Amino acid sequence: MPENPPPSSDYPPEHHILRDLKMVNERPERGWAISRVPLSPAVLTPSGIARLGIIGVTADAAGALTALIEALPDRIATQDLSYTASGFARQGPLIASCRLVRAGQRLITVDATVADGCGSDDPEQAQPIGQAILSFSLIPNRPGYDDLSPLQDQAMERRELGLATSGFGDASLWDAIGLDVVDAAAGVVQVPKTDYVRNSFGTITGGVMIMAAEAAGELAAQEALGAPVAAMGLNYRFLDQTRIGPAQTQTTLMRSDDQRAVAIVRLVDTQRDRHLAGYAVIQFAVL
Repeated sequence: MPENPPPSSDYPPEHHILRDLKMVNERPERGWAISRVPLSPAVLTPSGIARLGIIGVTADAAGALTALIEALPDRIATQDLSYTASGFARQGPLIASCRLVRAGQRLITVDATVADGCGSDDPEQAQPIGQAILSFSLIPNRPGYDDLSPLQDQAMERRELGLATSGFGDASLWDAIGLDVVDAAAGVVQVPKTDYVRNSFGTITGGVMIMAAEAAGELAAQEALGAPVAAMGLNYRFLDQTRIGPAQTQTTLMRSDDQRAVAIVRLVDTQRDRHLAGYAVIQFAVL
């Protein structure tokens, strides 16, 4: 994934989606990292289950913490993320426990067990709801990029990203990230590039791109199937950074019956000649 010019401040900033999610990260040892997110109403679907985008951002965080050590002195960028659901998280916290699979010269691969803590933050006691596999590409670390040195110890104690002022309040997740529904039936939504949703390179973070893809696919699938749906699987390929924004979706829906649909979602950088930044295939099922 190509780089972007470095941002000017530390990551994440005080007002940022990772802080409002009240994410808690730790790395008990090299090759193993855990990320946790409480399930507030803002991150649940109307049916009361954790959104695919929240699963994606939590797995991505744990995966990045796992891969970061293996990449030193270089940095990493998420290349792809695949997820298959076996159930749903309703109570929380959502827990992603990530392990190193392979550290190559150009690509680092990790897997993550995603689980519902059901009131406990112990991953050993949590109820598994799905499995993810992620790969990260290595990129040069240049002066001026956000300082990630606090994350580079081989073992890292729990780090709470939430501040006293963090949280979504009465806002929905979509409202918080600035998601605009352009055409629900066609699966067209867009998200602006703001400091609130940026990654350490200054572009839209991968988790928010997955949130946009989920929203587009969900809206199109619900319109076509005529019922609430849940995301059961995701394959997301990060093709480039969203350098200008907003990121806008283009959705194609495939279905063979009235119970399931597959959404193919392309995400483009609208002010950059509609440059293709991401490609997602999401499986939905009627609840």
